[in-house]
Amino acid sequence: MHVLFIWPNLNAEEGFSHGIACLSACLKARGHRTSLINLNEALGPVPDQDEIVRRIRNLRPDLLAFSVMSQQYRYSLELARAVRKAIPDLPIAIGGVHTIMCTQQVVRDGRAYGVWDYIGVGECDEALPLLVDRLERKDPAGADVPNFIVRRPDGTYKRNPLGGYPDLNQLPPEDYEVFDLDPMLRAKNGWQSILTSRGCPYRCSYCLNYEVASRYLEEAKAPRTRYLRRYPVKRIIPEMRALLGRHPDIRMFIFDDDLFTLDPAYVIDFCKAYVDAGIATPFVVNAHVQSFTEPMARALSEAPCMIVKFGLESGSPRMREKVLDRHMSNKQIVDAFELCRAYNLHSSAFVMFGLPFEDRAMMDETIDLVARIKPGRMRWAIFFPFAGTKAYEICRLGGLIDYPRMNAMDNYFVASCLKFDPATDLHVQKLQRVFHWHVNARTGWDTAETYQKLVDQVEGISAADWPAARDGILQRDRELSNDLLARGRPHYSIRYTEVMAVHSDYVLAESGQAKDQAARRWVAFRSVVNR
Repeated sequence: MHVLFIWPNLNAEEGFSHGIACLSACLKARGHRTSLINLNEALGPVPDQDEIVRRIRNLRPDLLAFSVMSQQYRYSLELARAVRKAIPDLPIAIGGVHTIMCTQQVVRDGRAYGVWDYIGVGECDEALPLLVDRLERKDPAGADVPNFIVRRPDGTYKRNPLGGYPDLNQLPPEDYEVFDLDPMLRAKNGWQSILTSRGCPYRCSYCLNYEVASRYLEEAKAPRTRYLRRYPVKRIIPEMRALLGRHPDIRMFIFDDDLFTLDPAYVIDFCKAYVDAGIATPFVVNAHVQSFTEPMARALSEAPCMIVKFGLESGSPRMREKVLDRHMSNKQIVDAFELCRAYNLHSSAFVMFGLPFEDRAMMDETIDLVARIKPGRMRWAIFFPFAGTKAYEICRLGGLIDYPRMNAMDNYFVASCLKFDPATDLHVQKLQRVFHWHVNARTGWDTAETYQKLVDQVEGISAADWPAARDGILQRDRELSNDLLARGRPHYSIRYTEVMAVHSDYVLAESGQAKDQAARRWVAFRSVVNR
């Protein structure tokens, strides 16, 4: 059978879906055929509904399968309704993060609009091929297939329980080729995503992992301790070499594991195997300050690790403990970044603001912490309460959500959907654009005074004047940065995306003007990336 995946990755960076790649590989291993419609503005104009329906007609799939994040669910629902109207006999399935976090909503919409014939919940690597096998044999499709909620002829749904976690060692290698990978690599400057694990042991209130593990425990009796699973190093290294052989445009591997550094022994073994395999392509990892050790830092520095990324979320210990369930100290955060500095590892800090019950003082704590640790780069976002998470319930019970605003949003980078007072709401909007200016102003560098003046100017802009002023800030930031770079003055400036700022040492390093050891190491990696 032919399964056509649709991935509506709209108003977002060019991305790669490991879920689709894994499902496609499992289907192909059972003799089925797959294809993909990847909807993303960065990869070309997004077709309208009529054009997508025409493409589906021309591809003639036996099953249409949506993989959906929460921000794109409404779009997917409308597209599915258009497909149902135009091709009424085509079975339609939906899966992804949204279906396990918001199962009731998806079932309710399926009843109301008659669109979702099969709702996949959880990891469907084994369940989807079984379902497609049933469809091919014209058995009562999905009647008892685990992980699926199946629409009956009368429009009601039969809920099948979750199966256990798939054994990663038994799954085929991901089908990277279901994506048109080379154009994606060109759009992403050669960065290719890799996964070495699934799951995370932490219980952050804004994240799906704990909720997913709890549901598996309740329905499948699968212990939370089994939620975090790793692919063996001896499997990952050959897959990466094969990818490099097929796609010479790969210049960087980014390990998109929720937490690459949980197991020090695994990290050390991986780094040794990577070097022994002769792979020179640099890589990027996600780390946690509570599981980042000196032996691990040394191993990463001896392998071609280019960036170590840490999620700080907030500089307020009270916010992290009481709202975010991130039980780490500012000292642990400082120590982790010092360890990166000691081993010349380029560090990255991720933060959020506009958090539930967050006030101006707490936002200042975040600015102060980032100014203290002085990461190689920083990235930020405005908090968004994803349905199904503990943080969503905190916001709902606290009456904090502006639902009309929330329902109109398709990303979480520009504005907040929480009910702040007007002054705080405006401050959140301004931080979204000039967070790094605030950090620059508190670093103690000789450029701090310049940036404090800019911060003061922004503070004086009224809500009515802010939209017009906001539009010119990126150009102003770049012009000032170019002047400071020419004079060798330290600062952060916007680079790569509108919500990322990079230290001037690394901007200079990219032009061959490295200063400190970490930046010189960056230059060495860049020479590999650009050769």
